[in-house]
Amino acid sequence: MKTLLISKQPMRSLVVLGLALVIRVSVPAQAEMNLDKELRADVVLRALVDELQRDHSGLALEGLERPYFIEYALADASRASVSATLGAVTSRNEYRNRSLRTDVRVGSYELDNTNFRSGGYSFFGRAGSSSGAAMPIQDDYHAIRQAIWWATDRDYKAVVEALVQKKAIMESKLIEDKPPDFSREQPVVNFDERAPVELDLAAMEAIATVVSAVFCDYPEIQNSNVTLSAGSGNRYLVNTEGTRLRFAGLRCVLSVSATVQADDGMKLSDSFLIFGNTPDDLPSPEQVIQRCHDVAARLLALKNAPVLTSYSGPVLFEAEAAARIFARQFGYSFAGGQRAVGSRAGPDDFANKLNRRILPRFMNVVDDPTLEEIEGVPVLGHYEYDDQGVPAQPVTLVENGRLRALLMSRNPSREFTQSNGHGRGFMGQPRAAVGCLVVTADEGLDAATLRQELLEAAADEGLEYALRIASLGGVGDSAGRFGGEGFSPLVMYKVYPDGREELVRGAEIARIDLKAFKRILAAGDTPYVYNTPASEGQTYAVPALLFEELDLAKVDRDYDKPPILPSPLARKDQEVTALP
Repeated sequence: MKTLLISKQPMRSLVVLGLALVIRVSVPAQAEMNLDKELRADVVLRALVDELQRDHSGLALEGLERPYFIEYALADASRASVSATLGAVTSRNEYRNRSLRTDVRVGSYELDNTNFRSGGYSFFGRAGSSSGAAMPIQDDYHAIRQAIWWATDRDYKAVVEALVQKKAIMESKLIEDKPPDFSREQPVVNFDERAPVELDLAAMEAIATVVSAVFCDYPEIQNSNVTLSAGSGNRYLVNTEGTRLRFAGLRCVLSVSATVQADDGMKLSDSFLIFGNTPDDLPSPEQVIQRCHDVAARLLALKNAPVLTSYSGPVLFEAEAAARIFARQFGYSFAGGQRAVGSRAGPDDFANKLNRRILPRFMNVVDDPTLEEIEGVPVLGHYEYDDQGVPAQPVTLVENGRLRALLMSRNPSREFTQSNGHGRGFMGQPRAAVGCLVVTADEGLDAATLRQELLEAAADEGLEYALRIASLGGVGDSAGRFGGEGFSPLVMYKVYPDGREELVRGAEIARIDLKAFKRILAAGDTPYVYNTPASEGQTYAVPALLFEELDLAKVDRDYDKPPILPSPLARKDQEVTALP
């Protein structure tokens, strides 16, 4: 899809972008020269830095504390999207915006207005402030400064009140060994070339219509949709410690979904997302069209497959399904940081499991956002600096099955007092989150050996067959726990000792808890690279996983009746009588 967008400048990932600093600190001479040059050339950067310095030195209410830290994050982006169904465009959108996030902190690094709970509301970040503010999209220095000033003044008035509330709450609590509220980090200065990127909406529309037309050949597919979207722009991060960052980037996303309904009323949905940091990262239209044919063929086969009534025994998740399971179960678990004053930690909080075994002894987990690709697949969770301006760094989370570390933002904990470059969430308050999570197994098994291990585990339980899950289908593409609710995998096979496999549908897994991961019997040797848009972009590289025992049961619910008449596509070859 190399004709999708036209970029006039080389661009880097849009995943991470920056803010800036209020007061100048000691920086290398070359960085100082680059900063002065950029301040003269970039109106947005100059307005951010100038207003930051003024607010830091002059913002105060009589009798109340001045801010000890201010940070501005500004996103300046152009976006476009086109959706199509059956070869016809259903929507097109193109817009430009600038938005600002402020983080105003009063008090000190040890105790400020964040990290407390009051009246059912958690003040993890810039307590009392809104989610952001709209900025002028023209390069008008005075208009931009005016908007920044207004947002900062509003937020300062809210946070000074929040600090008073927090101190009052702390006086009524017994608090031991509370860590500081904010970690001290070294400032960084780095500037990408600004990215004047043109989004070619006509080219995007042509691709969306061609790809969506594939489903015209499948009248049994009830609903289908193809959406192609792209975003380009620059992000700024500046703070009073001296950080000055500007990153330019481009993001392309292709989304395809389709739904079929079985004769018993059960609806089956399948979808896929393709991400690229540049147009060259996307596959060719021919490859995408083939994937659409594969989705349709898989859904039609499932439509006529028998229902799996129940199963309890070993389950093999192929790498694609395993990556999504791992993302949803561990997407938030590895996030570290102190709990808010006035709240309680959960029983599954990983801070309570440090140096304990949470996975089999042959498994290791590393989060390394410095990786740009894995197995030739671009890494959506790649970034050089996180959304708090801290350099990205690899972190060994699990070693020989034991939890060794957590992902940290600038919210310290008793165990980890510094950020390790995993503060994610540019326009929301950044929190610790996954960048690029890589799961490996010592002496991982190839596909044939894994299949044999599955059958041997089933035989040991006296089962007639084992179960293999190839795809989770329409479960979703955002990282997050399943919780106590069940979920129904899309593509499942009964695997018999003679090698025969039978496609089945319609069963759901009650839940997969952490104990199930601890009892994994074996893992594959080849990872599936799963990219998800969660937290500005995350990547999970996970091999196939063989679980010792999971319980599945038939989905018990009432379905809508199938349509009375067949789809008009089923009669498209019939002669249509012309109107007079």
